[in-house]
Amino acid sequence: MDAELHFTIEATTKGNTIFSLVCQTIGLREYWYFGLKYFDKISHEWNWLQSNHTIISQPIQILSNSILYKTSDSSNLTDYFNPHLLRSPPISPSKSTLNLSSSVINVGLQYIKGIIELYFVVKFYPEDITHELIQDITRHLFYLQVKHDILNMDIYCPPDTAAHLASLSLQAKFGDYDQIESSSESLNLENEALLPLTCFQKIELSRKDWFDRIIALWRTHALLTREEAEMSYLKHAQDLDMFGLSFFEISKMHGTNKSSSEQQQKQLDQSPIAAELWLGIDSLGIRFYKKNKLRPEVFFSWCDIKSVTAHDKKVILNLTSDKHATFAFYAGKSSVSKEILDLATGNHELYMKRRQEQSIEIQQMKYFEEQQQKEKMRLFTQERKLRLQAEKQRDEIECKFIDYQQQMKELHETLVKYQEATELLARKAHINSEEARLQTARALEIEAQLERCKYEISRNEEEKRSYTQQIRECEQVISTLVNDSIKNRKEAEELKLEVAKWRIAEAAAREKLLAITQFNQSLPISNATTHTQHNLVQSSSSSRTTTASPPPYRPITKVQESNSTDERTHFIDKQTQLALQLQDLKNVIQSKKIEDQQTPLDKAYEENLAVGDNKYSTIQKARSGTALKRMAMLQDL
Repeated sequence: MDAELHFTIEATTKGNTIFSLVCQTIGLREYWYFGLKYFDKISHEWNWLQSNHTIISQPIQILSNSILYKTSDSSNLTDYFNPHLLRSPPISPSKSTLNLSSSVINVGLQYIKGIIELYFVVKFYPEDITHELIQDITRHLFYLQVKHDILNMDIYCPPDTAAHLASLSLQAKFGDYDQIESSSESLNLENEALLPLTCFQKIELSRKDWFDRIIALWRTHALLTREEAEMSYLKHAQDLDMFGLSFFEISKMHGTNKSSSEQQQKQLDQSPIAAELWLGIDSLGIRFYKKNKLRPEVFFSWCDIKSVTAHDKKVILNLTSDKHATFAFYAGKSSVSKEILDLATGNHELYMKRRQEQSIEIQQMKYFEEQQQKEKMRLFTQERKLRLQAEKQRDEIECKFIDYQQQMKELHETLVKYQEATELLARKAHINSEEARLQTARALEIEAQLERCKYEISRNEEEKRSYTQQIRECEQVISTLVNDSIKNRKEAEELKLEVAKWRIAEAAAREKLLAITQFNQSLPISNATTHTQHNLVQSSSSSRTTTASPPPYRPITKVQESNSTDERTHFIDKQTQLALQLQDLKNVIQSKKIEDQQTPLDKAYEENLAVGDNKYSTIQKARSGTALKRMAMLQDL
């Protein structure tokens, strides 16, 4: 809804018609919280568009390129249409640009046509923003408005709370951080408006440190939808002291009495006592501030207030307890007093409306919203279940892939060992065969020597004995060599068998390594097939959702109970982690804050924190006592 809307209207169109046109265009039914604002270039003030007045009767700046006018004072008209004053920064999340019709409009002596800019903003806040807002679009517009006010420091927000709200805004805009990190998208937080500017000025932390801590908080919001993150943002924001308040500077005057004479009353009107006070108006009542805007001195709820009247700059507050219990004060301008009266009237009407029986329209809106929320939750639960299943399958495949890689590594190492052992055995077998060959050659030489000895014995009988002894010795050596040769041959045969076994094992390892390599190559294809099947299942389930009837009632099983228990445990763990991170951030901010840069609001917040006060306790203290006693306190401020 952060966009521009263009309409063509007549100059005689009333404000309520334009407002209804905007609400119908954006599909908003809770229109009573919003209003249209414009910037008056003459008084340099923001004013509310009057619903019962026409556009032409209100001092709205018209942006026009072609202006036809007839006037004696051309200088004033030129100032009115000064092009340097036409643009102004938007103050709200939603802006509606309304185009005047092409026909020339008669404005006194001027004939003009052009464009006017109106801003669609929140005008009234509910008492409990988490339960009273019905439509998603209403909550989204409130979220954008409150976020804008916090970032622009219109609502005071301590740095630790601002960081927490920034993490929720990131969850609402981008979703889970882990998905953003795992995807190919690049996230640059420098381009995002996350914290008020004062956070960087008052705390001695770098932007990187801020972003790191915000991301750590962002991780704790995983699985939150956009609607849940925005609602959580509003829940925390409504606990801020300045949330939903409209502040006005007023000048106090003496209390009025209806029995006073008109002359005394005129004297009081003409000579107000200047005293710096702030008036705060919200859905609960009217508050008066003296020292700071975080601690009201006096508070009157709408049930204590009988009426609020405004005349020129003077505003009179009448209480229900006593007809003489009144308090009069002055605003800076008559337009401010009218705005105070308008906000007081609107907030009082909504206050009374909340305490009456709900209308048929509200009941219908709540019923349809509940049905839509149930359908959204059902679809979200189904999508989350499918996503978790897909992530589980992906993790299983990744684990299998890692296991296969480890097995491949081990098999490769085993194969290398087998190759080294095979080479060693081959070299050893070669050495043994060489030794057997040498032993055989030596045996042949000894046999030749034996033959020569026998020949010598036959030639010389005398040397027979000596040769006989030599023969015996040679025979013993021959038998020993023959035994060694037989043993070496057996060892060579055994080594050959072992080499054959190692080569068979090597071939088997190579085949297994080849099979695993082929499986890893086919793994991406099977993964893509699984992803395609998952998309087909999701598309078929979504198509069945639109056509099939709701599923029948099924009792809760033990598995569902265990799942809900796991979810509750996971939620408690996340909340504990979030609380620890926020406490650590508070400690860091306390140690890194720059004392010279602390504003009066920062000091007031620290004082409230030191005594254990918050928004609701300060309201309770400001409301203590009877209405007359509070009126007397207000007179003494």
